[in-house]
Amino acid sequence: MNILMNARGATSEEKQRGIDAAREVIKRSGLTPEEAAEGSFAVEGWDDMGFPPDQEPSEREYAAAEVWWAASNAAIKACCEGWPDEKRHEVHGLQLLHDPETQLVDRVTALARLRAIIQAEDGKNEFHDERIGLLAYAATDDMADGSLARELVMAVTVAYTPLACSQFTPDEPIEPKRQAVLDAIDALEAGSAPRH
Repeated sequence: MNILMNARGATSEEKQRGIDAAREVIKRSGLTPEEAAEGSFAVEGWDDMGFPPDQEPSEREYAAAEVWWAASNAAIKACCEGWPDEKRHEVHGLQLLHDPETQLVDRVTALARLRAIIQAEDGKNEFHDERIGLLAYAATDDMADGSLARELVMAVTVAYTPLACSQFTPDEPIEPKRQAVLDAIDALEAGSAPRH
């Protein structure tokens, strides 16, 4: 099943315990993780749109969403067994695993790949490279301080936007934009360094 635990500060064994619990819930439902997640996305998207009556999710989507939420709750409960309440606040449950080679890399690999992508960026791409955010999250996965991790990731993704959109500002030099992202990656590296 293509799922992973979004559980900051959890050990790999705790995350696996959560994934195993989620798999059991999803397996009993007869759905795939993707089907369950799509139901959740449909319901949450409808909420984000302000509940327009003509776009209400189907009964099937509601049922699938319930499975995803039950699986996520089971994952959190299993992963966080014995944890203090304040540590549980950094656990957000399940995520679909779209790109294992990006989402599951270790910190050092994530940082190296981030720098390589930024060095190769020519600002002429039609779309943002989604790997930037995924790699930044992977680099901060072991950080206990979730707020700081989110700030570091956001700084990288915000700095990346002008570089990725350089085609819209052809009169502006690209190198300062590239350097701004590299500086944000340096800050992410320093901020996510293991504390001994």
